[in-house]
Amino acid sequence: MLFNMMLTLAVASSALELTLAARIKPWRMLCAKYSGANMIMSLLLSFVIGIAFGAQGVIAMGAGVISTMLSYPGYKFLYWNYDSPEALAQGGNRVAFYWVQWKQVLVDFGNLVYKILRFVTIPIRFIRWISTKIHSTKNRRIANVTSHTATP
Repeated sequence: MLFNMMLTLAVASSALELTLAARIKPWRMLCAKYSGANMIMSLLLSFVIGIAFGAQGVIAMGAGVISTMLSYPGYKFLYWNYDSPEALAQGGNRVAFYWVQWKQVLVDFGNLVYKILRFVTIPIRFIRWISTKIHSTKNRRIANVTSHTATP
């Protein structure tokens, strides 16, 4: 139970730290350049979040250590996304740049899959259409026969 709380706190702290770092460029640049600053910021943020949610000593510090380990690849991603020379050449946000490029490809791929599935299911839809017509004709015939014979 305590270990689960520590892991949850670590993931929440890491997500909050990387979200704040993505929004605040000086924080992002400082923590990406100096690993000591990254460690201090991560441990401090985990400790503050742990205290805010009622975690005690070892849980908060354990979450801080796990959060620090999770934040190293996060800061590498933030550097790649916002601060690398390629990112600056692409407008400062590589994920948005690639999303614009791949959005139409994904839409076209979805349409292609939809059309293939529609084509493959033609026999099923045709059988269902015939079955519906047969049942509706049978029901109309039964209703027509019962309306003509029912004269009290």
